[in-house]
Amino acid sequence: MDILAAVLLALGGLIAGFLAGVFGIGGGIVLVPVLLYYDYCRSAGMLSLVSMHVAMGTSLLVVMFASGAQAWGYLRANQVIWRGVIFVALAGVLGALLGSRIAAGLEGPSLRKIFGLILLVAAARLFSGRRKQGKESEPDLAPLPLLAIGLLVGFVSSLSGVEGALIAIPLMYTYLHFPLRKAFGTTSAAIVITAAAGAAGYMIWGWGNTTLPAGMPGFIDWQAAIPLILGAVPGGIIGTRLAGRADTPAVRTIFAVVLLVVMLRMFFL
Repeated sequence: MDILAAVLLALGGLIAGFLAGVFGIGGGIVLVPVLLYYDYCRSAGMLSLVSMHVAMGTSLLVVMFASGAQAWGYLRANQVIWRGVIFVALAGVLGALLGSRIAAGLEGPSLRKIFGLILLVAAARLFSGRRKQGKESEPDLAPLPLLAIGLLVGFVSSLSGVEGALIAIPLMYTYLHFPLRKAFGTTSAAIVITAAAGAAGYMIWGWGNTTLPAGMPGFIDWQAAIPLILGAVPGGIIGTRLAGRADTPAVRTIFAVVLLVVMLRMFFL
């Protein structure tokens, strides 16, 4: 990899981490298109049969580190509920392994359409506006609802390459009465584990795939992942700290429109 490509990937990771920290919708929404474009430019379609698989697996690996950076900020602010983390992460690991196994057996166009639907959900959430933090309430920490959320988050995130904050935060806030910032913090910490499981699944199920370049460990592109991580970690930290100031209606609208354009590209690629 040349220096320019590494710098551009690091910049893409920085943007992904920052937007994930600000909006809480998942850095994978940016990472997957960046990785697809990188693979296309690098090899003119060398990975055309499995490029989406590689993009999703690598995205989850980067998300693991980016979410860790976000979770650290919330942990320092005492916004992480560890009982919630444990139950969500436990079920999330199972969901992530199951989702990555199903994804490994799907063709690229099918995965692109699944990812496009996730983009549509993210855009709709951005257009709906950021919810204000209401009065502090006592969160519902019953095991079954948390396990159900974790299973859904792990499955959807590994099937789309996008971290599960897009799903977990609204569910925890609306149905389990988590204060908004604690929903963000708890989800970020749990996603470190579920994203790791999803990335491991993509590595395992892709191991020995003959369409991959020699030396690639399953559907994980470590060469691209390293600069993306180096950008995503500080991006996540900065985004989390600036969430209140950067999350404005104008920025949300612009980002939502960009997501819709990318969604159309995924459906008609």
